[in-house]
Amino acid sequence: MDLFAQALVNGILLGGFYGMMVLGFSVIWGVMGVINLAHGEFIMVGAYFAWVLFRSFGVDPFMSLFIVIPVMFVVGYLLQKILINRIVERPYLISLLVTFGLSIAIANLFKIIFGADPRIVPVPYNGSTEIFGVTLSIVKTIIFFLSLLLMLFLHLFLQHTRLGKSIRAAAQNKEAARIVGIEVGKVYAITFGICIALTAAAGAMISTTVPIFPFMGPPFALRAFTITALGGLGRIPGALLGGLTLGIVESLVATFVPGIGTNVGIATSFVLLVAILVVRPQGLLRGLRPMET
Repeated sequence: MDLFAQALVNGILLGGFYGMMVLGFSVIWGVMGVINLAHGEFIMVGAYFAWVLFRSFGVDPFMSLFIVIPVMFVVGYLLQKILINRIVERPYLISLLVTFGLSIAIANLFKIIFGADPRIVPVPYNGSTEIFGVTLSIVKTIIFFLSLLLMLFLHLFLQHTRLGKSIRAAAQNKEAARIVGIEVGKVYAITFGICIALTAAAGAMISTTVPIFPFMGPPFALRAFTITALGGLGRIPGALLGGLTLGIVESLVATFVPGIGTNVGIATSFVLLVAILVVRPQGLLRGLRPMET
């Protein structure tokens, strides 16, 4: 029972981060109809951003979010205006090809700049504490609660601001949104900027717990597909529920299945993705349209 409790807590902490990590991927797909295969690479960019700030200026990776988020919002906004806007409302295959090419370009650019050697941000509080017989990683607990906080901010923004309501309207019916005067193109650019900022923020947080290298992105992109299949497009509760499900399953499999090795996350994501598409292709939250909560 102690081992099960430890695995369950580890899975919950991991799942909270997964829910945060997938938001950008899910919202871009749900609002704009663009499947961003470069999602994992933007996580990698955020991780390197935090590492550079820590290495060069001594900025704590969690405090670096105040820099990473606004800078990457601008990057995402400009990228949407210059590139992604040209593939919106095009067939899915076009977005897949363009974002796949973007992912390769970003990964190889960072390999040229930083090399292939893995790096990590060695924060001084990377220890653990014990509560009721369960060991909690301090860094992973911080990541969990920061992830929930960012998800809550996004939820409140979408529900209670004029711009957030415009994003939801464009996701549910863009033609009707245009009729009532919403500038859908501007909404798409802001949405993409927000999503890239949140994705990079996830990378900045995870830089404290995993090695950073240019080709770390694809496993995160696969998990994003799995969690989106579980929770549905653009649904914040669905992202959290899907992330917790995947995190707990990964943790339990790694704990109780002998010889699974270091590829437990990838293997579990593949199996869970296939299973959910076969058994419940509409996701765990039935009947909701994109951006409904």
